[in-house]
Formats: sequence, C-alpha cells, structure tokens
Amino acid sequence: MVDVYDLTNLLRQLNFQVVSLLDLTETEMRNAVDEFLLLLHKGVYGLLYYAGHGYENYGNSFMVPVDAPNPYRSANCLCVQSILKLMQEKETGLNVFLLDMCRKRNYHDDSAPNIILRVTANIVFGYATCQDAEAFELSSSGFTNGVFVKFLKKRLLDNEKITVVLDRVAEGERDQKHHT
Repeated sequence: MVDVYDLTNLLRQLNFQVVSLLDLTETEMRNAVDEFLLLLHKGVYGLLYYAGHGYENYGNSFMVPVDAPNPYRSANCLCVQSILKLMQEKETGLNVFLLDMCRKRNYHDDSAPNIILRVTANIVFGYATCQDAEAFELSSSGFTNGVFVKFLKKRLLDNEKITVVLDRVAEGERDQKHHT
C-alpha cells in the first residue's frame, strides 16, 4: 500500500494520469486493465506497476489476483504479455511494466500462451527480481517500502531515460543485498 501511494505521487509529479487500485479480484483486475487501455492512444506513455503475487512461465509473466485459487493457473491470472499486445495495438509511444512480484516457475501451470508481440524499441520492463527468483521484501509491518520501490522512488524523477533509471535501481538493490 505504501509503495502504491509513493509511486502515485511521483508519477503525478511527472504529469501521468494515475489510477491506483488495491487488492483486486480477477474480475476487478480485468476491468482495471480495460479502463487502463481506454486511456491509451498514439504517442501516449503507458505505465503499469503491479505489486503482488506473480510467477513466470516460458517467458510469460502472470499477475495473480487476490481471489485466484491456489495452486495458481494462468486461466485465473492476468498475463503481462497479453496486456502488452493490447497496448501495442494502441500505438503507444512507450510501454513500461514495473513488476514487483516473484518470477519463480509455477509447476502447477503448464500452459504456454502463444502471444505474438511486435518487436519494437518502446517496451521497457522493470523487475523487482531476476528470473526464477522471489521478490525480496524489507518488512511485514506494511509501513515501509519494498526493496524495489525503495530504490525506484530515489531515481524516478531523475532526468534520464527510463532504462538508465531502472539500471540505477538495480545497482542500488544489488548494493543493498550485499550489505545485509
């Protein structure tokens, strides 16, 4: 909740229209994505930040709603690459996904969606963790930032390309882990 609040404020400083939603069910997540896509058109910068449960299979990332049955299956989750394909159809100027979630393989889900993405230079992914790893959290108190946002919020207002900003975030996270 703190991460969403902090990122909302920073993105508004960058003149983004921001919609912040918490603890969504599958239906609510799908509706939120539909509404998000309505805001996009040619040349717009689209940014989606997701913090929560997730997994990655066969190069596809899945966001897990609060009401998804466990073990998770892709049919009850939202595929990031499917959303990206819809964003590309809007001819957005930049597509940024910030995924603050685990990227472990889900052995209960063998589906491999066949999503054909156009190869473009305007897609940027920011991950809280490396492939096949869990996202690291600092505290369970609920009043501190997660590691990813802790470093992202220090850099987000830098007058740099988003790829440079995310590289600096990753450097900060690596340094933090080596000192703890």
